[in-house]
Amino acid sequence: MTISEKQLEANKVNAQKGGVKTKEGKAIVKYNALKHGLLAKEAVITVGEGAENPEEFNACLNDLKAQLDPEGTLEEILVEKVAVAYWRLRRAYRYEVGLIRQELDTAIDDFYDETVEYGDKKINKTDEEIDQEIEQEKEELKNWKKYHGRLCNMRKNGKPLKDTFELDGPWEWLHDKTSYLLPRDEEGEITIWASDKLTEFLKDSASWTDKEVWDELIEVCEEKVKEITEEVVDLRKQKEKNRLKLQVIRKLGGVPSKGELDRLLRYEGTIERQLYKAMNQLERLQRMRAGDNVPAPVEVDVDVNTGQST
Repeated sequence: MTISEKQLEANKVNAQKGGVKTKEGKAIVKYNALKHGLLAKEAVITVGEGAENPEEFNACLNDLKAQLDPEGTLEEILVEKVAVAYWRLRRAYRYEVGLIRQELDTAIDDFYDETVEYGDKKINKTDEEIDQEIEQEKEELKNWKKYHGRLCNMRKNGKPLKDTFELDGPWEWLHDKTSYLLPRDEEGEITIWASDKLTEFLKDSASWTDKEVWDELIEVCEEKVKEITEEVVDLRKQKEKNRLKLQVIRKLGGVPSKGELDRLLRYEGTIERQLYKAMNQLERLQRMRAGDNVPAPVEVDVDVNTGQST
């Protein structure tokens, strides 16, 4: 079809104005660069989960066409094959990332879900659980330091032993500490619980002096302070051990499992061979079109053996 001089001049004016402006016009020229686009239309997932952006693919294809400058239907198709191979490779890389993410998530979940054999007690606590326990232990440590300070001040000020009966914590632990001395009923249960009764028993039946009771109460507080302090240290060590173990898990999980990796490598290898084949064919056609002396192609049959039987 021959374009008139008038139409040609009108086209030049429209181009200087920035091209097509209307929605209808843009819809018509949107795929002007895609003369064929049959492969492109089938390469992009446009609906459902994992939908891809066709505009990204079209931008990639147009860039390749601008760079490779195809002429004729065959060269256009080969450029499309290059773009499709690239698009599929990108999808394969996303799949690889998904495999690794799945491996890591599963491994980390298994790490935290591991329980003691023949029981349901978990071996590894999360950082949040450990931090919560540390805060609880710190609060308990603060209370026992207060007990220790009050008992020391009361003793220093000459307070009678009975004034300490309101301090439940030290007396409960003194009760547990001296339980081997206390009388029991026929069923083996301890019969003395109250602080005043415990004091009477220790003084009358175990021959303890007031000084010894004071000493034991204060010592109980010191023992608890030491015990809780060590527990906080152990919890922090456990948190650090978990961090190091998770580092190992993440490093080991940085590669998909052997079966998935073999499958992925075969898939990527197939796509790359298609990519390089299309590029070589395109190069040959363009060299022939330019008048170069192009030798006949050499066919090489490559058999990739992954060690798996089919």
